[in-house]
Amino acid sequence: MAHKMRLLALACLLLSLPLLLAMGIGGGEGPTSIPEPRSNYLVVLTDVQGTQVTLKEFSIEGQDFVLGRLGQGELAVPLNKVRLVELRKVQGKLSASLTLTDGKRVQMEVKPQLLATGKTDYGNFRIRLEEVGRIEVKGPVK
Repeated sequence: MAHKMRLLALACLLLSLPLLLAMGIGGGEGPTSIPEPRSNYLVVLTDVQGTQVTLKEFSIEGQDFVLGRLGQGELAVPLNKVRLVELRKVQGKLSASLTLTDGKRVQMEVKPQLLATGKTDYGNFRIRLEEVGRIEVKGPVK
C-alpha cells in the first residue's frame, strides 16, 4: 500500500512538473547575455521599489528608442530626444510620460512585458518595463 502511494505521488509530481516550470518555479535564465544596441546610452533606471541602477548600452528590446501607442498609431521616440521616462499603471495599462530634451512632453502607452536592458559596472541587467518607475537618460557614452 505504501509503495502504491509513493508511485502515485511520484506520478503526480512528474505530471505537474511542466506546469510548475511554465509558472516560473525552478528558476530561469539570468541576464547572461543582453542585446547590443546600435548606440551606447547612459541612463539611471529606478524600479518601482525605488532601487536605482546606472546602465550603459541601455536599450528597450535591443532598440535605442521608446516605442509605444499614441492614440491609434505607434510612436518611436529616439533616446537622443528623451531626457526622462516616467512609467505608471493607469486603468490596467502602462502609461509612459516622456520629457523630451527640448522640454516638451509626450504621453503614450507602452507594452509592460518589454525588456529594458543595459550593462552595469558589475554585470548585465534586465527588467520588464512594468517593474520600472523612471528612466533618466544622461546621454550618449563617448
